[in-house]
Amino acid sequence: MADGTVDHQPGPVPTMTTVATGAEAAPTVEALGLEEHGLSQRTLMWRRFRRHKLAIASLVTLVVIGLATLLAGVLSPYEYSEQHLDQILQGPSAKHLLGTDQLGRDELTRLLYGGRVSLLIGLGVALVSGVVGTLVGAAAGFYGGRLDNAVMRLTDLFLSIPLLVLLIIASRATGGSIRDIVLVLSLALWMFLARIVRGLFLSLREKEFVEAARSIGASNRRIIFRHLLPNAIGVIIVNLTLTVAIAILTESLLSFLGFGIQPPTPTWGNMLEDGRPQMTFAGWLVWFPGLAILLTVMCVNFLGDGLRDALDPTQRRVRA
Repeated sequence: MADGTVDHQPGPVPTMTTVATGAEAAPTVEALGLEEHGLSQRTLMWRRFRRHKLAIASLVTLVVIGLATLLAGVLSPYEYSEQHLDQILQGPSAKHLLGTDQLGRDELTRLLYGGRVSLLIGLGVALVSGVVGTLVGAAAGFYGGRLDNAVMRLTDLFLSIPLLVLLIIASRATGGSIRDIVLVLSLALWMFLARIVRGLFLSLREKEFVEAARSIGASNRRIIFRHLLPNAIGVIIVNLTLTVAIAILTESLLSFLGFGIQPPTPTWGNMLEDGRPQMTFAGWLVWFPGLAILLTVMCVNFLGDGLRDALDPTQRRVRA
């Protein structure tokens, strides 16, 4: 200006940037996770889950395995109990991609049908034990007192009994059908989720939003199902995925020992038992069921890790 004053022009509002001072640097806006503002919760969860490459690959693999077991009748020209006594213990070939067993049955067909049973048991156990464990744990954690003490003593009693012994006795008493195995495994696994949910509710019931809900006259039922349970759903979902893996492994163990699903219905566990006597000269009878169990359980565990990262509200940084 002519009068010697300085004309200050408005400029852009400065943003946070990383300024290096020696060995230290100030955090950027992106490093603080502020780019999450304006995004819906569903979008945030998907972005967090998408970053977990193993979880994405595991989800795709599980979908493929599930579709293959559902379409077993379309993918295979054989029945799982169809015997060809002139083709006993043949190795993998173009006609039988995974070989045949000691009765000439197609191993691929039995693997697909066995996977259908094993996955059904895993999902059924997760559903039943998840509902029971969530309801019991929520009631114990929210109401406390005598109910909490009774539930905890009951779970301690079950946990003090060796799990395998309990499962063998229960499976012998009920039978070897799919429904019976689901009920037996659910009886043994519900308590783990119940203890986790109880701990969450003991912590959440002291939060300010619960006091606010009580102050406006919300009933206990509404507080549990509309306020507390949604805040615990992430942990519950992650534990349910792990329950699926545990149920598949446990069912395979019971069937391998002869206390699970009984032949001729195939499962991955009793296929291992059927192939055990011939494993030295017909290894494919145990390789493929074992690999199926290993792959499925690993994928379920990786999927659980991805869901844990996606549903954890403390995970703030998200990349597009």
